[in-house]
Amino acid sequence: MARGVARGAFAGLALAAAIVPAVSRAQGAEAPAAPAPGRAFTLSTGIGFEASVLNVSERPNGNNGTEGLVRVLPSLAMEHRGGRLRGSLVYGGTLHARRGIDDRSESDYANSLAASYLLEAIEGVGFVDARASVTQQALSAVGTPVGAGGSESNRTEVVTASLSPYLRGRLGRFAEAELRATGAGTKGGDALAADSKMAALSFSLRSPRSAALLGWGLSGSRQKLKYEAATSATTSDRLAAEIVLQPDIDWRLWVTGGRERNDVIGAVERDYENYGLGIQWTPSPRTTVSALGEERYFGRAHRVSVEHRMQRSTLRYADSRDVTGGADMLSAGQPVTLYALLSAEFAAQIPDPVQRDQFVLAMIQALGRSRDEVVAGGLFSTVGVSVVRRRELFWTWNGPRFTLAVSGFALDSERADTGGFNPAGLNDNTAQTGYAASAGWRLTPLTSINASGSRAMSQDTVTFARSDLKSASVGLTSRLGVRTTGALSLRYSVLNGTTDSYRETALTGSISLRF
Repeated sequence: MARGVARGAFAGLALAAAIVPAVSRAQGAEAPAAPAPGRAFTLSTGIGFEASVLNVSERPNGNNGTEGLVRVLPSLAMEHRGGRLRGSLVYGGTLHARRGIDDRSESDYANSLAASYLLEAIEGVGFVDARASVTQQALSAVGTPVGAGGSESNRTEVVTASLSPYLRGRLGRFAEAELRATGAGTKGGDALAADSKMAALSFSLRSPRSAALLGWGLSGSRQKLKYEAATSATTSDRLAAEIVLQPDIDWRLWVTGGRERNDVIGAVERDYENYGLGIQWTPSPRTTVSALGEERYFGRAHRVSVEHRMQRSTLRYADSRDVTGGADMLSAGQPVTLYALLSAEFAAQIPDPVQRDQFVLAMIQALGRSRDEVVAGGLFSTVGVSVVRRRELFWTWNGPRFTLAVSGFALDSERADTGGFNPAGLNDNTAQTGYAASAGWRLTPLTSINASGSRAMSQDTVTFARSDLKSASVGLTSRLGVRTTGALSLRYSVLNGTTDSYRETALTGSISLRF
């Protein structure tokens, strides 16, 4: 554990040490807390300190009693928007130490990272898309949820990175073309069997984007996915054509058809026909409704989304069924945190990443919730290709003094390549559901109170092992200075599960500073 703490702390400090001097040199002065118009670089940093007293009871293994938990949370948000390089990086770290029950002492460091950059290598034609993320994910769906009860036994740090160079341009008045190569990898320290690498090559030809009544498209791709535990890679080829009909500016319909070949099911290469139908309705700039249904090699796939933004509220519903591979950081099986969801929801209203980061963090703080709270499920230790059905609902209302957020999700995962060369593993067939609600009320310009409640349930549909976590909390947050915020919260949680059960009461005090 000590070596893990050292490696994690060193990685986090090295990241900050590498970025801060580079940004400072580029700006020639200390960066401001809020982005200044016209600057190529913006930087926002901060650090938080938390101290908690936890009382744990009704654990079957007898590890009950009172313990203390201390956390140090550095953070950094950076944006580069000058010249041909554009993108943002948001980093957060958590160094925690706990001591109490049976004189047990533990310490660890966890990283959180979301980075996305686009380089215009050849003006107007050649681009390089680079992305990276570091998240904390659950090893087992039916184990103790990540961050619950101060337990770290069911957590692993997952690093995902991708690099995608591509060429894009117009072929006269005939078509728009794109040729793209992608390499991606995912690695988790405590789940080596689920580590994966992916390489893909794709092309697309489409009629010029315009208000024309009729359009067309042709696309093709080849992908190779290799898991650490697999003896060989899985290869998938696909060729598809589409016809697009746009009878009105608010409506868009398309029909797709084609063939695909892969060796996912049974490790035997087979050919499949695929076809689908899609529709998109945009009655206003604030409302979008879209639906797509396809027949694929694993059965029926679909994507449905409804999004509506009002002056003070945002409503989003999404329903999808698709395959997921470990190396794809955007796949249907990856977890979605409250921070990531809110950041995506407010991207249109607040396009500046650093300003959006500050707004989202302030909103989460007002609600008394954690930025790393998972609002849509995801598991890392699947070691094969899975079919994932995911449903998500999120609604937020942000008033002058009152803030409200409601979210819910349901996720069903089923292994697609059983019988092939990949061994069976955890989370091959699981069902996860959860919902949460939170409210924040600003008492004064500097002080607010918050309350929240949530429930997260997971079940292995083969062994029927399960986990059910219910939690409620109340808190008080106050600005103690221009760049300093303090908070006090009380939380009560109950976990009923096959592998662990407990009741926990936690009193937490925190202080955060922004530079």
